[in-house]
Amino acid sequence: MSSLVGRSFVGREAELAAVFDAVGRVPAAGLVAVVVSGEPGIGKSSLLAEVGRRLRDRGCAVAAAESDDVSRRIPYAAVATALRSVAGAGPASGGVRAALEALDLTAAPDAAWFGRSCELVARALTGLTAERPAALVLDDVDQVDDDSLALLAVVLRRVAAAPLALVTAVREHHRNPGVEELLDRLERHADVVRVRLAPLSGGDVARIVATVLGTPVDDGLAHEVHQRADGNPFFAVEIARSLRELDLVAVDGDRARLTVSPSAIRLTRREAVLRRVAPLDRDTRAVARAVSIFRRVRLDQIGLLARVSSLPEETVVDAFDGLLRAHIVVREEDRGYRFSHALVGEALYQEIGPAQRRHLHSLISARLLDDRARGLAVDEMELAWHLAESAPPGDLRAVRVMAQAAAANRTTAPETAAALCARALELLPVAAPERAGLLASQCRALAHASRPGAAIGPGLAALAALPPGADRSRCVMVVLTSMFLVGRFAEALRLADAELAAGDAPAAMHAQRALLLVFTGRHAEALAAAERIEAMPLTSAAEGVVVFDRLAVLTSMLFRHDKTVDYANRSLASAAGQPALELQALAVSASTGALAGLVHDASWRLRRAEELRERAGGHAFRGELEMARVALDWFGGAWDACLERVGRAAAELESRQELLMLDGLRAIELEVRTWRGELDVAARLAALAAPSSPNMSRLHALAMAGYLAARGDAEGARTVLVRAVDDDGMSAYSCALLGRLVELDLAAGRVDEARRVLGRLRVVAADRVAPWSRTAVRRAIGLVERDGAVLREAVREAEVGGLVFERARGQLALGQVDGSAVEELLEAYAVFQRVGAHGLRRQAGGRLKELGAKVPRARGRAPGVLTAAEENVARLVQQGMRNRDIAAALHYSPRTIEVYLSRIYAKLRVSSRLELARVLDGRS
Repeated sequence: MSSLVGRSFVGREAELAAVFDAVGRVPAAGLVAVVVSGEPGIGKSSLLAEVGRRLRDRGCAVAAAESDDVSRRIPYAAVATALRSVAGAGPASGGVRAALEALDLTAAPDAAWFGRSCELVARALTGLTAERPAALVLDDVDQVDDDSLALLAVVLRRVAAAPLALVTAVREHHRNPGVEELLDRLERHADVVRVRLAPLSGGDVARIVATVLGTPVDDGLAHEVHQRADGNPFFAVEIARSLRELDLVAVDGDRARLTVSPSAIRLTRREAVLRRVAPLDRDTRAVARAVSIFRRVRLDQIGLLARVSSLPEETVVDAFDGLLRAHIVVREEDRGYRFSHALVGEALYQEIGPAQRRHLHSLISARLLDDRARGLAVDEMELAWHLAESAPPGDLRAVRVMAQAAAANRTTAPETAAALCARALELLPVAAPERAGLLASQCRALAHASRPGAAIGPGLAALAALPPGADRSRCVMVVLTSMFLVGRFAEALRLADAELAAGDAPAAMHAQRALLLVFTGRHAEALAAAERIEAMPLTSAAEGVVVFDRLAVLTSMLFRHDKTVDYANRSLASAAGQPALELQALAVSASTGALAGLVHDASWRLRRAEELRERAGGHAFRGELEMARVALDWFGGAWDACLERVGRAAAELESRQELLMLDGLRAIELEVRTWRGELDVAARLAALAAPSSPNMSRLHALAMAGYLAARGDAEGARTVLVRAVDDDGMSAYSCALLGRLVELDLAAGRVDEARRVLGRLRVVAADRVAPWSRTAVRRAIGLVERDGAVLREAVREAEVGGLVFERARGQLALGQVDGSAVEELLEAYAVFQRVGAHGLRRQAGGRLKELGAKVPRARGRAPGVLTAAEENVARLVQQGMRNRDIAAALHYSPRTIEVYLSRIYAKLRVSSRLELARVLDGRS
């Protein structure tokens, strides 16, 4: 119940206007989230229902779902219910059906299931917005299952540019941290509007009471109801009904009034709710209590309902019909029957008492267990829930059921699986032998849920009791990987050392330890370990892929790129033609090679990986593949595509806590935006904490030094570079860092210092074979020595290596040294103009003028082509930035950005941010 009484919408006009004001910004702003909050019964559901009704009247698609205690225990129930509500919605129905099929967990899922499901749900929601804005309406979002929240955290970021409104309702003071985490993430890439429903005024409550009683009411009655209901519309309705049923009101003239003194009335909010069922006979009330245990009942469960209520089945059928007639229970299309308001079910549930509740849950679980023993189909998650609510400590059968349900749902519904493990652990004695296995299962579930920080604790507790063997090794690898992802490198290394000291550790664990040695600065030890690991026996194709993947990453970080390519090839060979393992080998090696600037090697691996993934229909290793694409676009000069991919991939990597790749994306974005002169946008990235991992921290240092130099802080830039290069020069990106330091010193007129740094660079680069390293070294030498021949070698190295932007930088350097290099300067000018590196373009143009050459003119703009300022705004919209963030970055007001967008939309004949992004995508 809520503030909807009859057909009128009482007392929420201002809040409704606030919601529609926010929803009205969707066509221009993209995703807008509206969070309606308030106490139970305050009118949240009615407000959302009214919003949905009015949007449907406007022709908008509205995907709606409401959640409760039952659906919260069903993985992905909220998302599936919302999609089912629009399953027949015109041209988008195909995409909706595909998403629903993906969310059907009856089939055995593969490792790519979650990524594929996210992609399909995102497509389904985007499809709903193809013709006009759409809405996703989630009532009682604090009751949404954790797995739906995890999926939405990824999906909503992907559809941030779509004209979609997310309208949710949440109880005040709820205890679901997943909701706040979702909202926090939404605020980073979407407008989030919060609407709090306060208690209704006395006048509004008087209108509600008048509607219930069918006549106007006097001030005394209105005041009494308002006071007892605390302005809550649901309780105002129930109290008014109770007063009428108790004959405590009478019509005097044309108004209703109380017939007794207010002090004589003993009627609280809870009692008013329970009075809804008070007129029912004993049997019907007993059935109502039993329904409160189920919360939702299907007609095929009438027999079970009869057993729980201890009544004959025919009596239960009659009582159930009575509950329907009294509107205490209502039908929900394909989901069975539920209470007309959650507060009714909650009041009945609380009335039963904790001991009786456990008993009733126990009766249900016993019946389900009996059905399962007889070979009947039983919902394992429903059974696990009832056991979780009823099983006493030490009930090993309940523990086994919950453990089995957790194992079955670990990859597809990891949040639910982790919660089941936690409840099963509560039932187990501290010294129970099953405890270690449950802890290990909980650890793996949390790792699958991309919660590495949370997975470490249970994993370590499991390792304290797990004996040597395959289960222990598997748990160790999960814990080590989780520690690695959250940056606890030293702790992970200690754990690996302890496991290896115990003996019989698999080669994969040795390889993980070797990688940790690199991340803790023990470079020489890591290289020596790699040579030993090569000769170790491998127990499976999967282990071979893992081992050589780790060794490829290790040697890449130490710039032994000949070995990196060799190990990548051996990883692929180890896959032995198994598509899933081939995809893993190719994806990891592609991202590793791309980050090292091995453009051609990474490109063919990426192409093969994408072909494999397309044939398999999955989205495994999405993070690695996105990282590879971003880096290749960066080196290849496809900077618009690069930034677009960064915007799409960052949210998913963040939600999965894949911090290493996320740090890499941010470093690349900082580098690109600095070269483009977008320093205000770059400032947001520069303000973030520096990465903790050694490879990404040095890539970040390279970009940060460029940013500081562009800001005019040459000393700050120099300090960053000096600190980033370690003593032995073996760390990642040493050549690029030292090369940038040389150029920085030359720009400051410190020629002697530049020569000193160049000497060190020559030593460091002696055994470096990567094209990026070689072109950086030769460009530095050519600039210091003013040697055109060496600079031409730098240009050739970059060209052979597929390093488009580095080639253009080499051509600019050559043109500054060699007056005959006009053609090279013209090519560099064209590249800088295309990628948007306008500072370098102006340098190339200035040098061409000095040499008496004609500087290419920018082509005139045809009608409909954007101005430079409009292109800048449009590009930032394409990257998923909100209007207020664009305004802050470009020093405009939000209103100015709206004006720019209106011009852009008119010129390009689009009507939404999504359409704008598609147009810009087509121009890339």
